Amino acid sequence: MGKKGGTRHMKRLASPPYMKLKRKEAKFVARPMPGRHTMANSIALLTFIKEKLGIANSSSEARRAIVEGRIEINGRVRREPKYSIGFGDVIKVIPSNESYILTFGKYGAFEAKKAEKNEKRTLKVVGKYLAKGKKQTIRLNNGNIYGFDKEVNVNDSVVIEDRKIIKVIKLEEGTKCMVTSGIHAPAIGKITQVKKGTALRDATVTIQGESGSFDTLLSNVIAIGA
Repeated sequence: MGKKGGTRHMKRLASPPYMKLKRKEAKFVARPMPGRHTMANSIALLTFIKEKLGIANSSSEARRAIVEGRIEINGRVRREPKYSIGFGDVIKVIPSNESYILTFGKYGAFEAKKAEKNEKRTLKVVGKYLAKGKKQTIRLNNGNIYGFDKEVNVNDSVVIEDRKIIKVIKLEEGTKCMVTSGIHAPAIGKITQVKKGTALRDATVTIQGESGSFDTLLSNVIAIGA
């Protein structure tokens, strides 16, 4: 009988490049469970604790810290070692009271950045729809959903502080943005042109960065400032 389900494991040699793992150190790596992030944009909490933060010497040590409730994700304790996390998530290590934001490094690889207390987060709007009662609802790149009655479009960004939206950043010409994927990541520059997509071609943007002007897919950028 043919196989009908997905796999529950992941080999290091076949792991996505954005995880940036030491591929010959072991055979397997924790596979992120389905959740707020897609497989293409997430990493298991256990892997992040061990590989990116380096606060655990082994997978069993990292798993124990998570199961015992020593790790918070966006202000909530998560006890699932394979819980998926992605760009913009805040990981707090309770014993040391230190927080980290998951961000992008060279070529879009995941990196941990030390976070300040109540640091603002900029997240991308990836979905927009009307909920019950015709209430406008937006979905962000980290899977969070907010009811929001101000003007905002898909691909715009919102600034989050204390779990509340305090600002909208429009993705348009003249906006400062960061490249999150591809050979230009994590370059920062100003958008000089937005080219709409067609049925055969994805939408692209032209960005003026420190090293010159370049084009990249619209899906590869996030607006971070006016």
